[in-house]
Amino acid sequence: MFLLGFWIYLLAVCMLLDVIDCALPSRGAYSESLDLKPLPRNTLLASFNFEIYSDSAAKNGLGYGTDGAEFLAHYGLFPRSVGQIVKSTQTHELHLRFTQGWWDSEEWGLLPHNGKYTGGTGVEVWAWIAAEQGDEAENSWYELVNALSGLFCASLNFVDSTRTTPNPISFRPDSSVGSSSLFTNQTARKSNVSSTLHLYHGSLPRETVCTENLTPFLKLLPCKGRAGVSSLLDGHRIFDSKWQSMALDFVPVCDSDNGCRQHMTQKVDVVLDVLRSLQRKHAPVPKPLPLEELQCDTSKSYHSESICFPLPSPRVVDWKLSDVFGRRIKNRCLLDQRSEYDVSSYSVCTHITPEWHLTREGGTVVSSTSSKTCFSLHENDEFDVGFSTSNSTSVSRNEQPPVYIQRSMTGRGQQNGGVQTIIHNPSMTDAVSLIYFESLPWYMKPYIHTLAASLSSSASSTTAAIKEEVVKDLLYRPFLERVRGTYLELKLEIPPESKLTISYDFDKTLLYMAEYPPDANRGFDVPPGILTVLTKEDNGTISYAYTLRTSSLLLSLPTPDFSMPYNVIILTSTVMALAFGTIYNILVRRFVYEEDMVSEHIPLMQKVKQRIRALFVFRKTAPEGDKPPESDKLKEDTDAKDKILDKK
Repeated sequence: MFLLGFWIYLLAVCMLLDVIDCALPSRGAYSESLDLKPLPRNTLLASFNFEIYSDSAAKNGLGYGTDGAEFLAHYGLFPRSVGQIVKSTQTHELHLRFTQGWWDSEEWGLLPHNGKYTGGTGVEVWAWIAAEQGDEAENSWYELVNALSGLFCASLNFVDSTRTTPNPISFRPDSSVGSSSLFTNQTARKSNVSSTLHLYHGSLPRETVCTENLTPFLKLLPCKGRAGVSSLLDGHRIFDSKWQSMALDFVPVCDSDNGCRQHMTQKVDVVLDVLRSLQRKHAPVPKPLPLEELQCDTSKSYHSESICFPLPSPRVVDWKLSDVFGRRIKNRCLLDQRSEYDVSSYSVCTHITPEWHLTREGGTVVSSTSSKTCFSLHENDEFDVGFSTSNSTSVSRNEQPPVYIQRSMTGRGQQNGGVQTIIHNPSMTDAVSLIYFESLPWYMKPYIHTLAASLSSSASSTTAAIKEEVVKDLLYRPFLERVRGTYLELKLEIPPESKLTISYDFDKTLLYMAEYPPDANRGFDVPPGILTVLTKEDNGTISYAYTLRTSSLLLSLPTPDFSMPYNVIILTSTVMALAFGTIYNILVRRFVYEEDMVSEHIPLMQKVKQRIRALFVFRKTAPEGDKPPESDKLKEDTDAKDKILDKK
């Protein structure tokens, strides 16, 4: 009621005073776009870009006050769920990645956005947190990952001290704003002491990215995936791709005109197999092709009816955007306030060669060249674009990455092993400087004295390199068992057209039984290594030009036979049951003759009759020779009964 009364009061004052410039605070800014680029082998790279700016009312950074107008205006378009999390945890910057699949650098070239918005396999998160003390920042970090776990339906709550790396140099904040202008807690305000930024990084390579993560990701957008380019994001299509990455970046932006605003960037990059998507359209249930529909290379000598060597992907293709994503773009997101006819405000843009032909349904062409065509969406009509060519191998030139990297396990057995990383500099003229970062779990115990480096090039054979020549700097933090993992960071310089091989040995640890996952024989996932390429600007500053990750490793640890505890439990339970049953019977059960048990249940009159009959039989006289053969036995039984009766 207070907020409603405030707005009514504000409107009344504006109407009475007839103030021309009196207007409600802005709701922020929002923009979205989609870039489409065909890749070799009939694949398509689709990059979805979403940017949200908060309003300009929060001129004191993120520490906005309790004023109702400022509070509502601040969360006009900016999602309140994210804003409240970063505010409560004093997060200066937040970077979250969901990635699945493998990027083929040799076929597809550079990563989208130079790898800035790409993470390693699984889930990766890092953040700068403002706090005076390290313990306070660490507690805020764990509070942050737990809140993100609930918001995105991910297992980020498992990012504990064993999966956290503090202050790696491979990451730099994107904002140039000092911590004092954004975050200052109550103690710092009173003492005029600025907080310090603490960087924390964590990853979960075992995490599987699925629709449960995509749905809350779309709910953060103003149009919630119901309109605009976000309406193409269908989980069935996105997660059927060869590679996909979702990124969320929260970075404060400050300038002299608008003060400080919150800026959140959301990106979805996906590489789709066009032929597989078309096949899904015609045959939703996968079925093997009939023999007459198989495209085989008949020029092979071994070709026969039972042997088929498949032909390369067809060159003549004709498909639409709706065929690949299963739907059209549902009109324009009305919250995107850019002009429909502004060249810089395109919504869909294609990057093709002149051999490709485009057909569109709906929308407006805002710019067109031989290699790039951009469209703007309308409010009330759907949009679709078709691609056709007679030579699908003709695609836009893919720039060569500055480096290639691959990492693998070495050794055998369950006691020890090794890790080998090969970094290739393809340039023939320029050396490359880079930072290589690895975060190893605590159950991998590396020996830093076994760290070795070797160089090889096409002009010379492999030679053992001096560490000082290749490894310019080294940061190493040893593990603490069940407390923290190993942190290794190397600053390297690789000569032109050379391959650098880095290797080291490690020991494996036998875990407790409760520490093994349900599928322990599958192995344990080791986080990917992060490679950052450094470039020197004209003014002498060092910038991070390109970032890429290795694939995650699968580590096989000594695994006990989990059926043995079951066998031990069964055997122990059987022995205890036998022993307990015997002892219980001895202590509790009373042993008597059967006749006694029978006599106890005979009525009194029948007992009297039996006694009289017994007296009559035993007192009857007869010669011993004339006694029947069983008379002796009968007498013994009768005497025994008489004794029992006498005792009673």
